[in-house]
Amino acid sequence: MKKIIIVLLVSTLFISCNGTKEYATLSGKINNLQTKKIEVASKTYSKNIELNDDGTFKDTLKIKKGLYTLSNGTDKTIIFLSNGYNLKINADATDFSKISFEGKGAESNNYLLERIKLTKGDLFDPKSYFSLEKDEFNTRLEHFKKTTSSVNSKGADSMIVAMIENDDKRFIDYIKKNYEAKYTSAVRLAKGKPSPKFKNLENYNGGKTSLDDLKGKYVYIDVWATWCGPCKQQIPFLKQVEEKYHGKNIEFVSISTDRKNKYETWRKMIKDKKMGGIQLFAGDDNSFSIAYQITGIPRFILVDPNGNIVDANAPRPSEPRLIALFDSLKL
Repeated sequence: MKKIIIVLLVSTLFISCNGTKEYATLSGKINNLQTKKIEVASKTYSKNIELNDDGTFKDTLKIKKGLYTLSNGTDKTIIFLSNGYNLKINADATDFSKISFEGKGAESNNYLLERIKLTKGDLFDPKSYFSLEKDEFNTRLEHFKKTTSSVNSKGADSMIVAMIENDDKRFIDYIKKNYEAKYTSAVRLAKGKPSPKFKNLENYNGGKTSLDDLKGKYVYIDVWATWCGPCKQQIPFLKQVEEKYHGKNIEFVSISTDRKNKYETWRKMIKDKKMGGIQLFAGDDNSFSIAYQITGIPRFILVDPNGNIVDANAPRPSEPRLIALFDSLKL
């Protein structure tokens, strides 16, 4: 028995001498409380800490190193914790951006706090990149790298630094990968820009039809196919809209993207379903779909009488907002 006690005492002294703790100490003060407790939580951990009347608190947490949500009522912020930390927090529950840190673990959390502040502007807003010309885009990416790397990480835990650097890399990769497509949507296909054109497509009623033939009227375009279930679901609604705006300053155009071997199927469906409007067959000509970056159908597009884009991704016939859009144009 004495031997066991001696071994335990030696082990305790060894842990103490090495400064190793299997818990983190969290203390401080929270002002402007919503409730008299704070919660420290992650996906796999949760602990409520009771606060004194003046908002002060102190507790220990046996945790795994990582990010945790610190919340008081509905207000919250993110902190980084690790066993061995002795972290003191001073915060305002109505504005956790004013939080401050002292003690062991402060460096990691100050680094995290400064990085969180960077996300409040447009630095991490993809839209602010996708509307730029290529040279401006590259300059902004360099600004992103310089700004994010300038935050002081001295003394911060390598885990939180690596996590944030990986997030930065994923953001840059996403921006680069999607720039061309998103730029086209944001700039080339923006409202008021000249619409890409379909040219000399076979008309069900005979002859060929191009977008330029319809200038002087609004053109509501349905890009569809006979095999597409959601496309067929829209047909009854499209017929109702066509009837409502019959004789108005608008043409309804449906462009089939069926392959050539479905040509007879296309003609049969138009006849069987008594589909109105201008029915066109694109066949192997997918230039219009490519220009509009159409990756899924049905896709609806609205063009104005001058051939300019009103909406490159217009509401479907089944959506009430389509009628609201038409009414706003005084059709």
